[in-house]
Amino acid sequence: MSEFQEQKTLIAWFRAQYPQYEKCIRLSLNGINLPPGKTAAIMINQMKSQGMVKSESDLFFAIPNMEYHGLFIEMKDFEKKATPEQQKYLDFMQSLQYEAAVCVGAEAAKEVITNYMKTSLIAKPIPLDS
Repeated sequence: MSEFQEQKTLIAWFRAQYPQYEKCIRLSLNGINLPPGKTAAIMINQMKSQGMVKSESDLFFAIPNMEYHGLFIEMKDFEKKATPEQQKYLDFMQSLQYEAAVCVGAEAAKEVITNYMKTSLIAKPIPLDS
């Protein structure tokens, strides 16, 4: 499966497993496929000016637990590794008391999330209006 498909599978699983936290998932814009040419350059500049950060992890779960403020996951398929810049981003987030991991495939990410959620601080968050 591609990284896109692995991540899609993971998000579907997370939403089914932890429906009370479905609004706590954040997706980085770094992995979005843009149209080629001038349009892409314009869109990238717009996204950067609005806060997109280079090498940001693919996913952020804004859920504190007993040890960390939240969880960053860099998704990879079985043919790719995290770049040095991506690893540096993860290390920086860990220095700020966030959990951060590179996960090769959805199954690895599910394991990281399951272990992380065992010590979640918020058992029943106040639901947002849909």
